[in-house]
Amino acid sequence: MPIDGMWYNELGSTVTFSSNRTSLTGTYQTPVGDASGLYPLTGYVNTDTDPAVGWVVLWSNDSGDSNSVTSWVGQYFSDGDPEVLITLWLLRSEGPEAQNWAATQVGEDVFYRTAEQAASNGRLASLRPPAHPVIHPL
Repeated sequence: MPIDGMWYNELGSTVTFSSNRTSLTGTYQTPVGDASGLYPLTGYVNTDTDPAVGWVVLWSNDSGDSNSVTSWVGQYFSDGDPEVLITLWLLRSEGPEAQNWAATQVGEDVFYRTAEQAASNGRLASLRPPAHPVIHPL
C-alpha cells in the first residue's frame, strides 16, 4: 500500500502505518503537548492509487491518560513532489456537558515522507492547534 511506512508533519510528529488490505495499524508519536511516548492507532484505507485514509488515536499509554481521542481523515496524493498525506482531524476531550461546545477541536495535518520535507514544506504550524492533547481548562 502506498501509505505504508513512516510519515512526518511540521510539528515534529511521526505516524507509522502498516496496512493489510483495507485495515490500518501503526503508531503515533509527538513532541508537542502532553502526549509523550508512542500511541497505537487503528484505521482504514481504501485500495485506490491515491487512497482515502482514516485513523484514530486514544491518548492513553504507559505515560498517562489524557482522557481524549483524535481521529484523522484524509487522502494520500502521489502526483506531487513531494508525495503528501493531507488530513483533517477532530480532537475530543472529556468535559462537563455544560461545556460540550468547547470539548472538540478541529484542525489540519499535512504529513510528508521525511522530516526535512515536513520542515521545508510545512504550513504555518504555529497558527494551528496540535491534534493531540494539551492541558487547558474547559
